[in-house]
Formats: sequence, structure tokens, C-alpha cells
Amino acid sequence: MFLKIFDYLSLAVLVFLSYGVFVQWWHIYKTKSVKDIVTREVVIRFFATLILFIKLVLVGDPYLIIGQAVFLAIVTIYLITLARLKLN
Repeated sequence: MFLKIFDYLSLAVLVFLSYGVFVQWWHIYKTKSVKDIVTREVVIRFFATLILFIKLVLVGDPYLIIGQAVFLAIVTIYLITLARLKLN
């Protein structure tokens, strides 16, 4: 029972982290302003998230895989949007 609580808490944490990145993405998407965003930091966040996702898939924890997959998707969208806006 104790482990199940942490399964749900871990999933909730990853959803909240995803929401935080989503808010950042929404801001740059609406304002089209990326001058204050450090691209290197976003790229590092993307690769760290990708590596952690691969590790969680190998471990096989479904709660963390789902949460990390959502987080990875949002970070990927954020990185792509940032790159497109910086190149324009």
C-alpha cells in the first residue's frame, strides 16, 4: 500500500513538472518571444528527460513511464517551438 501511494505521487509530480514546462511553452508560443530563453538549457533538459525515460522503460515502472512520457512529449514540443522561433 505504501509503495502504491508513491506510485501515484510520482505520477503526480511528473504531471506537475509537465504543467510547468507547458506554461513556459504556451508563453513563448503566444508571445513569439524567445530572447530570454537559454537554448542550451532546454537542450540539456530534453536529453536528460530522454535518458531518464529510457531508464524507466528498462526498469519497467508503468507509473513513471507514463509520467515521464508525458513530460518528454512536452519538453520535445517546447524545444521544437523554441528552435523554430529562434531560427525565424
